[in-house]
Amino acid sequence: MTSLSSLIRWIYSGFACLILTAGMMTTTASVGWGQSDEAREEMSKVIATIDGDDITLNLVMALISQLPQQYQGQPFERLYDPILDDIIDTRLAAAEAKRSGIADDPLIEELAQRAYDRVMAEAWLSIEIQNRITDEMIEARYKEIAADEDSRTEIRARHILVNTEAEAEDIIRRLKEGESFEELAKTLSIGPSGPNGGDLGYFQRGDMVPSFADASFALEVGAISENPVQTNFGWHIIKAEDRRVIPIPPLAEIGVQIGQAMASELASKIADELYEKAKIRRLDLDEVLSNQ
Repeated sequence: MTSLSSLIRWIYSGFACLILTAGMMTTTASVGWGQSDEAREEMSKVIATIDGDDITLNLVMALISQLPQQYQGQPFERLYDPILDDIIDTRLAAAEAKRSGIADDPLIEELAQRAYDRVMAEAWLSIEIQNRITDEMIEARYKEIAADEDSRTEIRARHILVNTEAEAEDIIRRLKEGESFEELAKTLSIGPSGPNGGDLGYFQRGDMVPSFADASFALEVGAISENPVQTNFGWHIIKAEDRRVIPIPPLAEIGVQIGQAMASELASKIADELYEKAKIRRLDLDEVLSNQ
């Protein structure tokens, strides 16, 4: 069995489906939504029959769209046979399972219902997201991102890290007297950037601990912190070297990523809406354990 065939068989086995993380956006072209009549007819072509039951090209394409990205990029000719083989093998084994009577086992029924629920939930959620997110909404989100320069601002800074506030205050005094920031960093800083003159390169606010980031971004270019800045690492003296705003790529380049981010946000919102409307009773873990 080839590694690709093994992967496909694992992905589409019943138990694997229960632990795979669901991709919320299903490829619409693969399952027939939003297609032309001609394309829909082509996708509904019967490519195999098993004891009179039809298997369509649509199912193969849908399963391809669910494969990991590195396999989706492979030629269709290489994917077709192993996926169709897996569909047939699974269908034959499932039919035999029904004849054996295990379908009446309560756990098997729950697992089958879980698999069915997963497919239905993903299909419905995909349609719902497509209906709620428009190109105009993606463009509006892009404009918001473009207007928010603060989130795209980076600074380049140096720092000198020491163990005590007194050491830091003494270094600030020496800097005011004209000593070189870089040289003091090389000789006195206990941080890993010390040998490099304390150079931290460019970073955004979220890349650093809050107290360090706030102090760094409050400085004008060329300025040195007037007071030592404390973090869990010790006491810092900071010098701002440069400030820049990262340009945003054109909408054509990042529109898909923006849409995916919006889809993820919307999926969470929809889940919350459904949860609020439902009447749910669930046991906490301590209740479960206490009943054992």
